[in-house]
Amino acid sequence: MVLYLDYVKNLYKKFSSFDIDQIPRDLNTRADALASLGSNFSPAVFDKILIVHLLEPTIERPDQTCLIHKDTNSWTKPYYDWFLQGTLPNDKIEASALKIKASTYTIIINMLFKKSQAGPYLRCLEPHEAKQVIEDIHDGYCGNLKGGRSLASKVLRTCYFSPTLRAGCITYNSKCKACQIHSPFIHQPSELLHSISAP
Repeated sequence: MVLYLDYVKNLYKKFSSFDIDQIPRDLNTRADALASLGSNFSPAVFDKILIVHLLEPTIERPDQTCLIHKDTNSWTKPYYDWFLQGTLPNDKIEASALKIKASTYTIIINMLFKKSQAGPYLRCLEPHEAKQVIEDIHDGYCGNLKGGRSLASKVLRTCYFSPTLRAGCITYNSKCKACQIHSPFIHQPSELLHSISAP
């Protein structure tokens, strides 16, 4: 939000004068109707709506010229090459495997999505994006101290996908100090019990 505030502050310097007026709620019926519109639909309607989460600001930072770059070693690159350019790997076995796997993926608005069994499309994440999503869901406003597997399932329910998602969540959870303090106490002995015979 700070970036948008700076953008507005730079923008209003170009005007000689301007006014900011707050519209009372009783005069802003269109916005209220738009806000209450979602509660009138049945849940079946929302299953067909594509939700795209923005992981980066829509305006560029002044010190960065480009925030998005494609990694040539990314796991998504073969799928982008196949969908956008029609190129396959040189190995016939890898090419056949890619064609089979690609049937569960699609590209929407230049982003790779995976078709899930539950219905909605899952946004495919690059490794740095997956780390950011895990941090946001674990430590964000709605975050809680979950275990690694439950954190991974929550990320999937939020419509994100990465092939190393579960391992990344377990690793992140094992490094969280609060999760280690509040984790359930293991009552299993640290070593095998030694039987002692009576003399």
